[in-house]
Amino acid sequence: MQENYWAFLLFVIVMTGTPGPGNLAMLALGQSVGFKKSIPFLIGMVTGGVFVGVLICMGLGELYMTSPRTASVFKIISIMYILYLAWKVMMMNVKPPEEVRPFTVYDGLMLHPLNPKNWAMNISAFSQFADPTAPRLFEISIFVLTFGCGALLFHSLWGYAGSSLLRLLRTRTLRLCINSSMVVLMVGATLYALYK
Repeated sequence: MQENYWAFLLFVIVMTGTPGPGNLAMLALGQSVGFKKSIPFLIGMVTGGVFVGVLICMGLGELYMTSPRTASVFKIISIMYILYLAWKVMMMNVKPPEEVRPFTVYDGLMLHPLNPKNWAMNISAFSQFADPTAPRLFEISIFVLTFGCGALLFHSLWGYAGSSLLRLLRTRTLRLCINSSMVVLMVGATLYALYK
């Protein structure tokens, strides 16, 4: 992987920086409760993403790719979890501000293991960029650390962008419109990743 690391890094930047359930959830959460209160969710997401990366490197991606039954169960659980997160995002704008509870570390921890975009990008990256002749532990370390740093950076930026919107959007109606859009995009991105 070290021989084509720059191509891998570019892949990570594109995949972790573009809209997906994690980034859109951070944008909506930052816009609802601010960046500081989004940090537990962020920590959970990055940890969950690292966990998925390790599982893919250890061969679980092959099970997902070769077992239609496993893939079908995963798709159902994924969409149910994304719909649950979408409902929580919408409830943040329906409840009075003092009753809004930010997402927890556990909510974030579950996002990437149940995020089809995360699985697809990890499987694709590992199959394209990993060197089967290199020491396995070294390859896994490079792979997981690079994806983890990319996720931390871009999820943080999306959350910070959301908190900037919170300062700009004073009316609850505008925030509800923004979060409704994020929910539609989050669910749409998940459905697209599942059924493309």
